[in-house]
Amino acid sequence: MFTDRQLQTRDIDTLKHWLRFRLGGYVVAVKHITAPSLVYRGVSCPTRPDTISRISYPPADWVRALQRLNREGQPRFYCTVAAPAVFFELHARQGDLIALSEWEVTEPLWMHNLGYHPHALRRIGAQKQHVSMRRTLTHAIPNETRQNEKLRRALSEAFTSDVREGEEYRYKQSIAIIESMSEEVQFDFPDDGSELPKHKKIAGTVYPAMRLRGDADNLVFLPEFVDSSLKFKTVRYVLVEAADEAASSYTFLTVGFANSFSGGAIEWKADIGSEESRRSHIALEGGHWVLRDGAGRIYDFH
Repeated sequence: MFTDRQLQTRDIDTLKHWLRFRLGGYVVAVKHITAPSLVYRGVSCPTRPDTISRISYPPADWVRALQRLNREGQPRFYCTVAAPAVFFELHARQGDLIALSEWEVTEPLWMHNLGYHPHALRRIGAQKQHVSMRRTLTHAIPNETRQNEKLRRALSEAFTSDVREGEEYRYKQSIAIIESMSEEVQFDFPDDGSELPKHKKIAGTVYPAMRLRGDADNLVFLPEFVDSSLKFKTVRYVLVEAADEAASSYTFLTVGFANSFSGGAIEWKADIGSEESRRSHIALEGGHWVLRDGAGRIYDFH
């Protein structure tokens, strides 16, 4: 959508102005996430966290850099539907300590869905069968016009473009896209008792997990919906024992576990089982994501 020079030299509001001009008449499909649904969040924590707030969305003054869906000073709750994706999204390294938490979405919520054009999915490495399985997202607009499909492809590819360390200015593109769309969408809610979101505001965005080659989904929630519509379930404090990002392989050991809290304080369990039962390994094997336990036995397969 924009050149690298434009992303380096122009601010987000200028990019949004240009984008609105290019997207005149563009039709957006907005879907809702159902409840109950489970999502997973990873936070790098050099010391074991003591409170739920430490593993939830950060305070505004902690957000000092652009990310895919937020400006500086804008907290967001980044998470995924596949727990192992956390290690890939964090670019985990050997020796890292990560709080891997599980949360339940307690009510239906409206969500933007971006990046699901078939060409964008294939470009990030999604397998053909996985692309075809996502037809409700890749072909979300019935009788879509050719012009709208062309724009949707361009937006999907721009939104899912790779951003390397030191090139965070390139996040201006995805921020401009999501902010432009959020300002244009409005809803008419049927009053027939159907199971649709009660909130009239879009709660966040769903997009393909680039580090897992589009084989899982990432989600980003606005803080207000984390407070109103997400419930903490469990947290594992894990040590990354081995990491090979190039080979898409990680080994990690759970060193702490909790499934309850009191007054916002995490209640860590004293007994968390044997070391073998707490060790896991994930790798891309023969085109499938394979998870193995400490004894090498497969316990999950995608």
